[in-house]
Amino acid sequence: MRKILPIELLVLATISPVALSQSSPPHVERLWFWFGDCSNGKVMGLHVLLEGKSIYHSHFRACLMSRTATNTEQESRIRTSFHFPGGHTFQSRYHTRKTETIEGTIWQAGADPDAILLGVYFAVNHRGLLNTIHIVKPGKSTEFTLDTGLVMKTYPLRSTVGPSADR
Repeated sequence: MRKILPIELLVLATISPVALSQSSPPHVERLWFWFGDCSNGKVMGLHVLLEGKSIYHSHFRACLMSRTATNTEQESRIRTSFHFPGGHTFQSRYHTRKTETIEGTIWQAGADPDAILLGVYFAVNHRGLLNTIHIVKPGKSTEFTLDTGLVMKTYPLRSTVGPSADR
């Protein structure tokens, strides 16, 4: 005699344990963002140097927050731009004249549990010269050579600095 099993049991028998584990609520991971307004964030300084001379400096508050649609939207929207005179060669092949003005742009390119990924872009007359990433470790100093003679530094500041970057 054959036993007939209810359809629910047959369906459950064919579902893998991996598929069942995916139906549970997702783990909310906290990530670092540079635009947050949090009271317990880490205030970070940011400095861009060309041939040892400062071409841009600012500060921002790094906040450990959950990724939400709002955070993701803000992450991609907030940018800071600055300008400085040309006369530098980027990537050993893009020469700029001293009479040209170079635009630098910095934005959050990614959020990780232990870092902020800042996108860094340089252009002259809408022509890209350099596009790279600087990794910020909130609460720690980091220094990265973006290109020959071009350095970006981030470093912790005392938390008495204002709540957001002067972008």
